[in-house]
Amino acid sequence: MTIRLDNIGVRIKKSWCLRGVTWDLEPGQQWAVVGGNGSGKSALGQLLCGTLLAAEGTHRLVSPAALVSFEALGDVLQHERDQDDSDFLDRIDHGTPVLQFVGPDDAADRDFLGWVTRLGCHDLLERGLRFLSTGEMRKVMILRALVSRPRLLVLDEPFDGLDVEARGALRQVVAAIMAQGVQVVLLLNRFSDLLPEVTHLAYLHAGELVAQGTREMMVGHEALQRLHAFHAEDSPSLPDRPVVQPPLAIAADAPLIAMKDVNVRYGEKMILNGFNWRVAQGEHWKISGPNGAGKSTLLSLITGDNPQAYANNISLFGYKKGSGESVWQIKQHLGVVSALFHQEYRVRVTAKVAVISGLFDSVGVYRSYTPQQEQVALQWLRLLKMEAVAERPFSRLSYGEQRLVLLARALIKQPRVLILDEPCQGLDSLHRQMVLALIDYLGRQGHCQILYVTHHAEDRIPCIQHHLQLVAADGGGFTACIDGVVERGV
Repeated sequence: MTIRLDNIGVRIKKSWCLRGVTWDLEPGQQWAVVGGNGSGKSALGQLLCGTLLAAEGTHRLVSPAALVSFEALGDVLQHERDQDDSDFLDRIDHGTPVLQFVGPDDAADRDFLGWVTRLGCHDLLERGLRFLSTGEMRKVMILRALVSRPRLLVLDEPFDGLDVEARGALRQVVAAIMAQGVQVVLLLNRFSDLLPEVTHLAYLHAGELVAQGTREMMVGHEALQRLHAFHAEDSPSLPDRPVVQPPLAIAADAPLIAMKDVNVRYGEKMILNGFNWRVAQGEHWKISGPNGAGKSTLLSLITGDNPQAYANNISLFGYKKGSGESVWQIKQHLGVVSALFHQEYRVRVTAKVAVISGLFDSVGVYRSYTPQQEQVALQWLRLLKMEAVAERPFSRLSYGEQRLVLLARALIKQPRVLILDEPCQGLDSLHRQMVLALIDYLGRQGHCQILYVTHHAEDRIPCIQHHLQLVAADGGGFTACIDGVVERGV
């Protein structure tokens, strides 16, 4: 049956996110919708799956339909946090087991086992949702969608947050279900994520479908190329740097970060095993490794959010962890962007206030801020081409727009250490290139040291010359490999 949208308008609260959308999806067609942050892609996906109602126009949809998105993932994790009974138990509550969450009618079903194998989810089935990495959780959400056996599957940025191996596996799974007759709509920021099986392409801009047609016609569409063009500034003008943190007192020859024989485990599962790493002052590092290797755990040891940091030999800014410093004394020298922090930033503030909160290392702002601090926040939003959303509620921004606001929040104090865990997740090509150019510029200026986690080789930052890989360790877990050499000691 043809899926048909006729002059559709969708409004979230008082804001229109889709207007005048007319679109036919014929049986056998496989579509990708490309558009920038805030263009309305996520709203379009929810509309197709019946989770968002149209305010005007008519449509004909198919059922069952399934949607996989960052927003849905965030809702699941929020529910898990709300149900966390660790405080009432004599053990850590791991949350809903993956197999229970996915909910197959028959766990021995051949199709289900095939999807589990292709997505590499065998080792996840008995684990609780709260202890999955972002990439692992993405795979589980996709597995759950497949179990519902949809006629229409909408995948919103399905490859973001997945390592190279997982992206390749997902591409094979999507191609296989297309071959089985399932209609798929990919909502993408990256043209590089277009699958060979995609037959038709649409471009969404400011809530309108401005171009649509066959893949061959659209790839060479001159207007489409103009809309998606980007020219990065070689030397952007950085906003003022508010003096909100004391200068960092550290000896010139002391490492900024030093870890020696670090071990981290959750229950019986070893995460980091004999981990050694040293970051000298002035160095920028790329951090890579497969999903579940412990990249986010490693970063949480630095920020102080992981209590196991204090049971290990870790020095930060010249001071050994647990020697009397508070978490807040550490955080005032850090700027952080990560999927986990993004999921947890759920407060009713405007985009401008969200940026200002970076000056106080808080989720939201609970004290007075000065006119100068407000102006600096607006300058960062302007630099990221986001000044138009300054007074809009953070919760009503698209995922990509929220990501840019949180990046501005991390940058507002131009911290000594900038921790970027997949900072381009959810960003379109224009914003991704802009962000990468800005990070490189900050790194070359010499004040911020960058720790950068990414799964995308094309998202390279030229100023980063050091590479830490997390590789499998003898005895389980992962350890450090620097420039191809496994570290045995610092």
